Amino acid sequence: MSFIEFVFAAVAIGSALGVVGFRNPLTGAFSLILHLLSVAGLYALLGAHFLAVAQVVVYAGAIMVLVLFVLMLLNLKRESGRKMGLLRGMVTVGIAGMLFVSVAGPMLSHFDNLSSVGLSEAAKASEGGVKAIGQALYGRYIVQFELSSLVLLIGVVGAVMLAKRKTVKLEPRQGGMGGE
Repeated sequence: MSFIEFVFAAVAIGSALGVVGFRNPLTGAFSLILHLLSVAGLYALLGAHFLAVAQVVVYAGAIMVLVLFVLMLLNLKRESGRKMGLLRGMVTVGIAGMLFVSVAGPMLSHFDNLSSVGLSEAAKASEGGVKAIGQALYGRYIVQFELSSLVLLIGVVGAVMLAKRKTVKLEPRQGGMGGE
């Protein structure tokens, strides 16, 4: 692996931790944009240029603009600084440690057989090509593709409905029960 691959990987991991760690939703969204851009850089280094451009245009561009608009329309404030208890913190660290141990073993055993040249050639041959992606999206995965577009449409409609909702003011009734 080259130095630039390590840089993109480190930025991707750091920004992913920032998405989870920041209490301000807007800061987390900007950290997610940085993560998506670093993943696009990794795609470009693997030779999957179409995936890199699609990552930037679709995810870091269009989707994140929608997320930022929703965050600004909802006017979310910073979360309260509630402290985590000692027991809860220990349980969290324990679960994260078990997850890391269960995932690290299989991942490290596969790193011995990988080379960036082999990955780059495989990406150029099939996975990163426009024709292969188009055939997969509009052939084998057409139902999933259309369902994801429906989910995005529902998200946009929901954001607009939340932004345009009016609060109903209930005025107290004059007099008692019954007529006048």
